[in-house]
Amino acid sequence: MNQERINVASVESSAENIDHDPGKRRPIVEPINDNRFGDDAFVSAGCKNWKKALAIFREHEGSVNSTHDQARILFEGFKNQRQSVEYNLTKFDKEDEVNYRIRLTASLNVTRILLKQGLAFQGNDESLESENRGNFLEILEWLREQKLEVAAVTLENAPSNNQMVSPLVQKELTNCCAVETTKVILEDIKNRNFSLLVDEARDASIKEQMALVLRYVNNDGEIVERFLALVHVTDTTAKSLKEGIDLVFAKHGLSLSRLRGQGYDGASNMRGEYNGLKSLILNENPSVNKWSSIIEVLENVFEDGSNPDNRGISKTLSMRMVLDLLTQEMENHFPKINTELLTCINSLSPKNSFASFNVDKLVHLAELYPADFSSIECISLPYQLKTFINDIVDKVEFSNIEDLGNLAKILVSTSRDKAFPLVYRLIELTLILPVATASVEKVFSSMKLIKTDLRNRMGDEWMNDIMVVYIERGIFKKIENETILRRFQDMKTRRKQLSSSVS
Repeated sequence: MNQERINVASVESSAENIDHDPGKRRPIVEPINDNRFGDDAFVSAGCKNWKKALAIFREHEGSVNSTHDQARILFEGFKNQRQSVEYNLTKFDKEDEVNYRIRLTASLNVTRILLKQGLAFQGNDESLESENRGNFLEILEWLREQKLEVAAVTLENAPSNNQMVSPLVQKELTNCCAVETTKVILEDIKNRNFSLLVDEARDASIKEQMALVLRYVNNDGEIVERFLALVHVTDTTAKSLKEGIDLVFAKHGLSLSRLRGQGYDGASNMRGEYNGLKSLILNENPSVNKWSSIIEVLENVFEDGSNPDNRGISKTLSMRMVLDLLTQEMENHFPKINTELLTCINSLSPKNSFASFNVDKLVHLAELYPADFSSIECISLPYQLKTFINDIVDKVEFSNIEDLGNLAKILVSTSRDKAFPLVYRLIELTLILPVATASVEKVFSSMKLIKTDLRNRMGDEWMNDIMVVYIERGIFKKIENETILRRFQDMKTRRKQLSSSVS
């Protein structure tokens, strides 16, 4: 119901009548709003005098700081999200995310340095009063001195529950580094065939550790050996070693069906167990050639630890005797399939302009790999071999090649690996056969550097992650920080979110 506005005169008149007649009820008086401008043209009556419309509008608008002007300011503030509560909260969260990124990146950069050098992370006394708080905190302090933006958001300037310097964070960052490094290796192998190099040794805490190295040919035709993992085994029986290998293969999505060669340290006192391991793998995958390294043969000839006199033998025997011993050992040590393999492989040698090239022997070599050459491909192989040798024998780029490794790289660089895929497959299978265990021995040299007597309480997973990055640091240094940070963030639910921008 609309109430009419009561002007001053009517109010006074009514009040006067009421005073004379107390029985009458006092009328409800609507107070006049001093901030109300214009007339009822904007409420009910409408505008009747358009000639004075502009004046009415100005009167309605009022002066600065009028109710109308204040309402306008509030409305514009509402539309401006930068002044809203939501915006201010978002702005605060964004700054917090940026600070979190700086803090986390600083911890990762310190981790990178320590992993690359194989250094310890933690100190004996990491308290504020300590003169040496350990490598991680000391390097972080140095970094803070170099970069003010890092100092502003780390350690005492960071939230107490989100400093990103705890031992757990250090281990999680290291794990991310190791996972991304191994990921690069696995992506490089893809679906290629490979050989497995295995050796075993005790660490500083007298725990049996088994090192696994993969040997394969990469996209450029280069022979590559990559450290895959260090596995703690409860005992050194063939069964335990096989279970350790199966565990690592399953973890990394590797199939034993792609394994084409095995290499073990023949001088090891575990030679019998290694022979048992070879048999277990052969039973599961007959495609694996039971190949032993030339180093193993030489060690068997000259270094029998049970008889020191053999080493005197190695120094005094004439070259003829050495050759006789080596020949005899080769005959005793290698099974028939490996002697055939050696003979056939020699037919691939590029020495002396492929003087030993023999089509029949190379076809037989393919037949030793039934999982890699179908019967139809074996029929096609002779024609491809003849075409191949006719194509390259007189080419200048192939004239001075002395080994299969260089041959493979040139074939890839000239796209002949695509033109002669069956021939290149033979070369690739030959190259991945293990010929030494130096890469595995390098792993244990690194283990002695990383797990010292002072660090003998290091856990197996922690040591494995450090060793993967340390040994394959050439790969690791090419991995971007952002890749590692994203993996770290996705490991589990974090207190803070990683900002999308890269600082």
